[in-house]
Parts: sequence; C-alpha cells; structure tokens
Amino acid sequence: MVGHIHLALFVVAAVLYSVDCTKLKDVNINKIIDSCYSYLDQHLCEGHKWGKKFHFYRPSVEKYTADQWLWDSGAHMIVWSQKNVQNAVLDMRTMLQFQQPDGRIPEQIYWSNRTAKEDAQLLLMYSNTQFTDTTQMPVLPYSLRSIYQASGDKEHLKEFLYPLVNYFKWWRNTRDSGDGLITAIHNWETGLDASPAYDPAFHVYVTEVNQSSWAKVYPKFIEIIESYKFLYKWNVSAIFERPTAPEKPAHLDTWFKVKDLALNCVYSSGWRVLAELAQELGDAETASYCQNEATQSSKAIQTHMYDTEHSTYQTVYTDFDGTDKFSIANSVQNLFPLLLSDLPAEHLTSLVAQLSDPNKYAAPYSVPTVSMDDPQFCATFDADLMWRGPVWGFTNWFILEGLGLHKQLDVQERILTSWVSLVDKSGIYEHYNPLSGEPYGAVGLGMSTLVCDWIYRYGWDKPQL
Repeated sequence: MVGHIHLALFVVAAVLYSVDCTKLKDVNINKIIDSCYSYLDQHLCEGHKWGKKFHFYRPSVEKYTADQWLWDSGAHMIVWSQKNVQNAVLDMRTMLQFQQPDGRIPEQIYWSNRTAKEDAQLLLMYSNTQFTDTTQMPVLPYSLRSIYQASGDKEHLKEFLYPLVNYFKWWRNTRDSGDGLITAIHNWETGLDASPAYDPAFHVYVTEVNQSSWAKVYPKFIEIIESYKFLYKWNVSAIFERPTAPEKPAHLDTWFKVKDLALNCVYSSGWRVLAELAQELGDAETASYCQNEATQSSKAIQTHMYDTEHSTYQTVYTDFDGTDKFSIANSVQNLFPLLLSDLPAEHLTSLVAQLSDPNKYAAPYSVPTVSMDDPQFCATFDADLMWRGPVWGFTNWFILEGLGLHKQLDVQERILTSWVSLVDKSGIYEHYNPLSGEPYGAVGLGMSTLVCDWIYRYGWDKPQL
C-alpha cells in the first residue's frame, strides 16, 4: 500500500539506529516524552462557541491566547497521533469547521472568549471576529498522514482527505499568478514571521536582533494587515492581482508578495502526500490529480526558484515595480527542496553538504534557521523578531522528513540526536540558541513537542539492549 511506504521507512530507521544510542546514553527519553505530552494536555481547549463544538490545543499557555493556529495544530496532530490519535482527529475536525466555501482554511480561529473591546480590536485588522482572512503554512496533509498511519481508519481518511484537497486547490486557484508557484500576501501566512528571507521584500536589512531593529520591521506586519482591511476590505483577489505596489499612504506599508521557498516545497510535497492517501482509499482519479499537481509545483520550483548565479534555491519576492527577484539570505527555507521527491542528485548533494558543514547548518544543537556564516544569522533572541537564527521544532521536523525521503539516514540520525540532546538539556520551549542550547520564548510550545514524533519513529522510546 502506498500510504504505508513511509511508515516502512520509519521502521527501517528504527532498526538501523535503535541498537546504537550510545550518544544518548545519559538522556532520559521517557522524561522528554512525558514532558511533551504533559504540556500538550495543559494546552487543551474544549467547549462550544457559535453553535460549534471544539477540541484543540493552543500553542502555549504563555504568550498565546486560547485560539487555534493552523500549523501549530498541524504539529499537535502529528504528535498526538503517536499516543492518542483521537485527540488529533478532534483537532482536525475542529479546524475544518471553519473551512470556507472557496476551500481556504484560516490561519487562526478565535475560539477564546473575548470582550467587546477585544473584538473591536480584531476588526481593525480582519473582516470578522471569528477567524483571520489569512491562511498559513499548508502542513495538514502530513498531519492527516500521521492520523491514518496511527489509526488505519479509512473513514477518518475519507472525512479529511477531500477537504484538504479542496484547500490545496484554493491555493492554486487564488495564489498562483501563472508560473506554478504560490504566493503569500503576508509573512504570517508562512509562519516564518520575521525570517531574513523577507527583508528585501520589506526593503530592510537586519543583522542584529534588538529593539531598534524590531521597531524598524515589526510595525510593517501590522500595517500591511490593516491596509488590507481599510483599503481593500479584505478583497483578496484585488490585493493579489495588483501588478505593482500602489502609492502608499504616509507611514503605511501595503505590499507583500512573496513566493516563499518553504511554502512552495511544503505545498508541492503536500500534494504528493495527498496523492498517496487518495491511493489508500482506492481513489485513482484523485491520486492522479494530486500527483500531477505535485509534479507541476516541483517543476515550477526547479524552474523559477533556483538561483543559478549563486547555485542555490532561494525565496522569490515581487518588488514594488512588479518584478520578481531572488532574496539573498541563506535561511532555513533554502533547505526545504529536500521535500521534493524529484530533487536533482547534484542539488541533494549540495543541501546535505550544507547540513553537514559546521560553518553553515551543522550547529551543536540541531539546525539553525539561518546559516551560521550568513551576515544575518543571529543566535540570540533579544527582541520579538523570530526565525533569524534560533532553532525551531517544525523546521527541524521537515528537514528530517526530507532527509528520510532521500534516504540520507546518517545525517538524519545526527540531527535528531542533537535535537533530542537539546531538549534534554533545555526542556520544551518556543525556540533555542543553536550554539549554546539556551531556550527562548514560550515554555511548552506545542510545535516543539514534534521531537516526540521522531523519537517514536526511531524506536528510541523503547528500552535499549
């Protein structure tokens, strides 16, 4: 069965590595697992609102409101599938209640109780008080794969597969400008909020994360959202189809069109995963359609997102004059072509070399979100500009996924070992210094519990002989 090919690969990895965990001999694996699920349990949100029943897990009780974010919930579904798959099913079902008629799934659903004043503040940014007009990194096919591998329940697969296919069609129908790539109209739509990959799109260049650089960059995030509300009333077609940046009102940014490399690779590989899951249902027509979409997206990435001058894959942004340009930072997005099953061999070799280079991505504590030799790399976190160097759980998870796809198991095992060591040293936090392991941000962030998924895949949760 196609859907179990990946599961078989995980079993192979466990056989190869579970017999040699000497590098983790002083690590309490069960303590890590217990800590991860204890935090997730604390993040449970359930009840009724707007005549709908909800059961999901907020990102953290610190910093984050009791609301549901798309890719955070996608991560929680993956982790819960390893222990209590019904929690993952309920999380997915909760989210899909707000899938829109055109197929879009919102970035955030506001399940928490809010005052009239708080609702009014939301309406300064969005068209309604129930959910955002934006979406987020389309990780849910991987979440559904985890649910199905854990349960083998084809009724759940049937319930969720077709809404996710419609969601992916929405991306194609509304965010593809004709070159086969999909576009984010706000940096929050990728989840990689302040990545230096977006600096050229914002016309800034930040090399130090501090309050001064925060004041230069972060207000732009809010201004763009508010401009979409007040200038376009969230008519996304009107926003997306603008050929050039409009003359903006004073002190108001109105333009962000970025073909993020990670976004496009997750999208392309997500189509492939949907194809495999459709095959599990015996739906050859849907499987063929999804595979064709995956191939189309992958070809577009190879054609338009490989910078031949610098011999690297790179995020593309549409500048104010409407021309597409390559970004410049060597950010973690540049590693995401590992998710493409048809990645050319020479490009695979180059990406694996970067992950093995102690001057680039082979940090002491897993994978930084910017190459360590890039001028924009910042290992510390002294202001709320995220994804500029510190380690994050979901980027680690996707890199390990891509390495497994291409059977780069030695590198995969080394990175996982350093990730587990990091969590053993510092606990579950939002993100971490890749050089020292110092934790930053919200404690217990659900996305960081993704380390459990790989512990289970490798069989490291079981007693070693």
